[in-house]
Amino acid sequence: MLQAIREKAQGWIAWTIVILISIPFALFGIQQYLGVSADPVVASVDGTDITVRQLERRVREFRDSMRQRLGPAFNADIFSDKLLKPQVLQAMIDETLLRQAADDWGMRVSDEQVAASIRSLPGLQNGGKFDMSLYEATVRSRGLTKAGFEALVREEMIRAQQQSGIRDTAIVTHTDLAEQVRLGEQRRQIRYARIPAEGFLDVAAVSDEEARQYYERSQRDFQVPERVKLAWIQLDVKELADEVPVDEEKVRQYFEDHRGEFVAEQERRVRHILIPVEGDEDKARQQAEQLVEQLRQGADFAALAKEHSKDPGSAADGGDLGWVNRGVMVKPFEDAVFAAKPGEITGPVKTEFGYHIIEVTDVRGGAEASFEQVRDKVEAAYRRAQAEEIYFERLERLADLVYETPDSLAPAAEALGLKVQHSDWITRSGDLPPAIDSPKVVSAAFSDDVLGEGNNSDVIELAPTHAVVVRVEEHEEATVKPFEAVKDQVRQAAARARASDKARAEGEKRLAELRAGADLEGLAKANGWELKQATVGRRGGEGAPAEVARAAFDAPRPADGKPAHGGVVSANGDYFLIAVDQVIDGDLDALDKTQREQRLARLRQVLGSAEFRGVLQALRARADIEVTLK
Repeated sequence: MLQAIREKAQGWIAWTIVILISIPFALFGIQQYLGVSADPVVASVDGTDITVRQLERRVREFRDSMRQRLGPAFNADIFSDKLLKPQVLQAMIDETLLRQAADDWGMRVSDEQVAASIRSLPGLQNGGKFDMSLYEATVRSRGLTKAGFEALVREEMIRAQQQSGIRDTAIVTHTDLAEQVRLGEQRRQIRYARIPAEGFLDVAAVSDEEARQYYERSQRDFQVPERVKLAWIQLDVKELADEVPVDEEKVRQYFEDHRGEFVAEQERRVRHILIPVEGDEDKARQQAEQLVEQLRQGADFAALAKEHSKDPGSAADGGDLGWVNRGVMVKPFEDAVFAAKPGEITGPVKTEFGYHIIEVTDVRGGAEASFEQVRDKVEAAYRRAQAEEIYFERLERLADLVYETPDSLAPAAEALGLKVQHSDWITRSGDLPPAIDSPKVVSAAFSDDVLGEGNNSDVIELAPTHAVVVRVEEHEEATVKPFEAVKDQVRQAAARARASDKARAEGEKRLAELRAGADLEGLAKANGWELKQATVGRRGGEGAPAEVARAAFDAPRPADGKPAHGGVVSANGDYFLIAVDQVIDGDLDALDKTQREQRLARLRQVLGSAEFRGVLQALRARADIEVTLK
């Protein structure tokens, strides 16, 4: 065919075709020379570019991670694009520097090491073994090729080797360790009294003018949050399964190919006698062997279990564990149970709990079902399998379509037969429809790319076989509620702030008296403040608020037999007066071997991290780094 084209493509027609084909390539080349790109660069590190899209993806991933980790405590304002982007970009610059350094240092990871690492990933295991089909599905769901995924794993392995190679070389001396223990394990005996802010609270004393001034200073506390309305399209295997045509012959063939999935799971009724290893393993094994011999000679299993078994959950019931199936017990025990015949005495079987003597008393399930008996289950499984193939094919198309037409979901929806759906108002706190209720969607909706630029989001995977793309239809900036609408709320907040200020002023006055020689016990008694005692460490102490413990360590050491004093305002506006009566330094010699090793490892980690930061600083000092993020 190519030869025929070559023979016929002659004259002016051929040249016209060549010119028309050449123009786009020429323009593309010019674009590259001019530095024009559809994905602007936000930083360059010794010639390696970091693009807007890369940065936005990493910001979304970090925000989603923090949202899931913090749960209800997540504050969207703290994790806004404005605050996150500069920090994440600096982290990406560090990663680029380390990757370049690893190349310069000749660090490599073999293909065999990468393969072994992938095979060991828990998320790619099925029944304790690496599952290739699961691996392929996982790679597809992340929009990667196998080569791309393996490149990421290789890069992460090199980075881990690089970091450990620097951090693990930190040297810790005996003096370093002793000083760390002295300070780190230091405890302080204290007394403290609370000056309650509510004692100064008088809402009625706040005038309208004072309330309005507080309102003007604290408008952020009285805002209606920023909100958006979304349009979205989704790919869901559950919906696609309904589209799969059912061919009886194919369903039957699916059943033949997957018979094992439609067999009722076998269960076994088991009883056992547990002989734990309590210091002398030989003694425990010999006792178990003697019991096995007695059972084989006709001894009553239940009687021996009640007398000898140390399993508190089953001994009183003659060792009966009830019905068990696979995946419930520890593996050596499970293997023995499912290899035994009913009525057969098995053992002794060694597990982490000790030696077991086992008897299977009954078996149920495990019988092979006919096609007719499980027809509905087979059809559902067939539909699901076919739908998954359709899903991953359409997922790739969806990603391309929403990127090619970033200002609308309609072309992608029409091409893939999807319905464009619409939300009500949502904020950064959520309020999403159930179908798309995910922190990932909130993160994408309020990102610069989607909200600021008006583009479609990237494909957002809500589950392994459920993905959505969203875009913002309407947007309202955060607005401050009118003063008259929140007047009472403002008055109460102003009164609390005033009360806190008065408690602080009273506390600082009393603190000056303490430092001039007054006694905390006398002050507390004269003013009706409750006086408490506690022994606190740097990580807090029983009976003392965390802020009191921290303030106790900010105070100097007691001198000349007199306490040292300090003060602190609590989160709710109360003021605490603190007297440090005694400092008890940590003692390295008082630690046992395990505790010393733990402290040594912790200090080595701290020093190693400091050395690693030093390496990064040196790399940054030598590199040509240009940041264009606005």
